[in-house]
Amino acid sequence: MVGHLIGAAFRGFFRIALVTLFFIAVGVGVSLGMAYQVTHVWPPSTPEYIIAGAVGLLLGYAAGLTALVREAIRGVRTVERDVAAGVEQVEERVTGS
Repeated sequence: MVGHLIGAAFRGFFRIALVTLFFIAVGVGVSLGMAYQVTHVWPPSTPEYIIAGAVGLLLGYAAGLTALVREAIRGVRTVERDVAAGVEQVEERVTGS
């Protein structure tokens, strides 16, 4: 049981971290691409880098929180399934079936 919890915690942590990093990269890339399309100047200026970083961080934050909520819901479903299985086992022992 403890091994399952540790495995689920590591899997959830790495899933959240990878989703966050991926969407930060997507946000920065799309922002820099839009800056280039608007100004037709490469490399972008310092304010454009700052704005791209801010957009990337916001997108990564939102994606990370979404992944966190998904992992929390997955954990609740797993606990519900385990509790239901335990109750069924106790019921079978009590009724003698």
